[in-house]
Amino acid sequence: MKNKKIYFFFGTTAELIKLIPIIREFQKRRVCFKIITSGQGKIFFNEFVDFIGPIKEDIQLQEKENKSSVFFFITWAIRATYTGIFSLKKEFKGLNKKNSYFIIHGDTVSSLIGAIIAKIYGLKIVHIESGLRSFNFLEPFPEEISRHIVSYLTDIHFAPNEWAVNNLKKMPGIKINTIQNTLIETFWKAMKIRKYKRSRKKINGKYFVLVMHRQEHVIWGKNEMKNLLEYILENIEPNLTCVFMTHDITLSFLNSTKFNLGSDYTKKIVFITRLSYVEFIKLIKDSKFIITDGGSNQEEMHYMGKPCLLLRNYTERIEGLGRNVILSKSNKKVISDFLTHYKKYRKNKVTISKAPSKIIVDYLFNH
Repeated sequence: MKNKKIYFFFGTTAELIKLIPIIREFQKRRVCFKIITSGQGKIFFNEFVDFIGPIKEDIQLQEKENKSSVFFFITWAIRATYTGIFSLKKEFKGLNKKNSYFIIHGDTVSSLIGAIIAKIYGLKIVHIESGLRSFNFLEPFPEEISRHIVSYLTDIHFAPNEWAVNNLKKMPGIKINTIQNTLIETFWKAMKIRKYKRSRKKINGKYFVLVMHRQEHVIWGKNEMKNLLEYILENIEPNLTCVFMTHDITLSFLNSTKFNLGSDYTKKIVFITRLSYVEFIKLIKDSKFIITDGGSNQEEMHYMGKPCLLLRNYTERIEGLGRNVILSKSNKKVISDFLTHYKKYRKNKVTISKAPSKIIVDYLFNH
């Protein structure tokens, strides 16, 4: 491994959360690596000192403007790709391409940008969390498209289960089953941390957590989502408080739909802005259930064995489906049944069988 070059390329804190176990495994083995960030979003490295120490990116591409416009996003993606191709030329010059691993994660546009750059320079592309599929290019969008393209470019696929491996049958490259997603390692580490910075207000009584931030829901499907949100809040148990996570895109949704925050069913809503990962995990740990359109939340609730209503028509993950995770498909009968009988969806916790990060790094060490 001494002669091998390791690069991590990502653009969001969500990607970092799932790459932390691999970074930590390299640190344990005293393997040097470099981190390149795409500039897609702000990376909160400081929140993970207890996980991987005080590290930060070695190279950062041009940072994206903090605007939710599709035009600005596409413009940034094109610029970041070209910038990466030319600015990283010196970094990759003279490398032994057979011994240079370029690690990307999941389905973000940053993953696609990284894969294109690595392919141009002939580096081995290592895709973590490979093989997930919703089989619908419009949800999640554009992530499902991004993941498909990345799969064609990847040299080594690390898939979180056998189902994901089977989805890669027609794709080139080596396929490795890591048995579970690397997220499970970060999740249980976060669950064990007792001392952490508390920024949120105290919530009295019983509550559930509501997360809505997918652009296909709060931008393009905002009228349908407003209708579902009103239905949920009208039919929730009267003694339950709704803890509503408000991303910037969520606030835009509430304003653009003129959501009536003064109505009776919104009086028990507590709005909370972004939390650190540890604090968010503690929040959902003490909740009765979660209603979300986030894929990672689906996995976290699966590990916790806690009821989860997934506000989606399609999901690219199988964790917990039909057990503690219910896919709503915009069906009010399904939603009503969950709200009434959510307690029946409590399941046992899921623990780590074999650390996925160890499977990944063991393979890279030996090949």
